[in-house]
Amino acid sequence: MAAIANDRKLMVLGWLFHLGGLATLVLGAFVYQFIVSGVLTHQQSANATAIAELEVLLETERHTEREFASLQEELVRLEASAEAARQRIPESPQESDFLAQISEAAIEKGLSIQNFTRGEVTVLETHSQLQIRLQGAGDYASVCGFFEKMKTFSRVATVNHLNLQIPANSEIYPLDMTLTLYFGARAPQEGNRG
Repeated sequence: MAAIANDRKLMVLGWLFHLGGLATLVLGAFVYQFIVSGVLTHQQSANATAIAELEVLLETERHTEREFASLQEELVRLEASAEAARQRIPESPQESDFLAQISEAAIEKGLSIQNFTRGEVTVLETHSQLQIRLQGAGDYASVCGFFEKMKTFSRVATVNHLNLQIPANSEIYPLDMTLTLYFGARAPQEGNRG
């Protein structure tokens, strides 16, 4: 009987070991599921977030690269335009040449010029300018034709002031205007670029 009792004890002990192994397996599976799997899920989520951020940065970088290329093209275009404008601006005032052009245009279009008055020279950082006052008279067609002809001049000049009177009993319009002639163009100093 002692042998049967020992066999039973061994059998119970065997079942206890099996139950202990099963409990350890279940506990291990639980630990894996909730701890290791949780860590992996969290890491995977963090990686997905990092990937999304990197994709945004990559797209931003592509956009910035395209914008930079576009701005470089615009800079080249503006520098070419500025150089073309500088070519239209002589080194000295040369107002006599400009006044000869004005007189020729006035004669061609039928505008009479009675007076030219030279104003002051203003020296600025990027250029110098000279004011010229012009007084004349002409009919509507000659005044319009004169301004149309002025648009074709290669010399850079602007009209700062224009006074055109409309007389009640005549078709001749008195004209009084101030022009600015630009000369001595120079590139701005590097440190002073906006």
